[in-house]
Amino acid sequence: MPNYLETIYSREEFSENDYPQLLCNQIFKKYYSIDGDAQGKKLLDIGSGKGNHLIGFARLGLEPSGIDKRDECLKILDEFTIRECDIENEKFPYDDKTFDFVFSKSVLEHVLNADNFISETLRVLKPGGIVVFMVPDFASNSYNYWTDYTHVKAWNRMGLQNAMILHGFQDVKATLFTQLPMVWKFPWLKIVTKIIDIISPHSFKWKDQEETKMRPLIRFSKEKMVLGFGRKSK
Repeated sequence: MPNYLETIYSREEFSENDYPQLLCNQIFKKYYSIDGDAQGKKLLDIGSGKGNHLIGFARLGLEPSGIDKRDECLKILDEFTIRECDIENEKFPYDDKTFDFVFSKSVLEHVLNADNFISETLRVLKPGGIVVFMVPDFASNSYNYWTDYTHVKAWNRMGLQNAMILHGFQDVKATLFTQLPMVWKFPWLKIVTKIIDIISPHSFKWKDQEETKMRPLIRFSKEKMVLGFGRKSK
């Protein structure tokens, strides 16, 4: 049977390149290290997929574990604990107050029962622990959002923020996130990406009609993520 990741994602988008590590570096620096030294602390990656982020966070000194439902993702990395779970309906297969950090990218849009997902995240976090959820922003991704037929829920900034607050997270803040490392380094470049977004038609995001070879600058100037930050009360 065809592999989900290989079918839905272009090879360039889900390749073993520098981007996953750069993203882990950014999340670690901006969110997980805000309370001081984060090295050696435990992180859970919900929807760990090919394990790119497990590797990235491990290189930064964290102790990452994963959750994923698909068999092809559970057998990839022997050096990490990756447990199978129906994240919509089951308790996460970890004890209460296990993790210092939780990370999840591009998963919540695949989940109908977001209540279980978010409440279980809170349960497995230690008091004071930090979560970072990343989901596609529906407004800026609507042109091709349903290309992935497994997308079942659309999120925007206020929707994610309110969901996290209602489930008991504190210090919640949801922001639009540009997936271009140059913008993380030089925030003033957001102006350039806004101009590119306005003047570039959606067809310019791709080099080919099959939409397998992308132009990252154009695509990610147009398509934003929502990044939700929250903390479990101490």
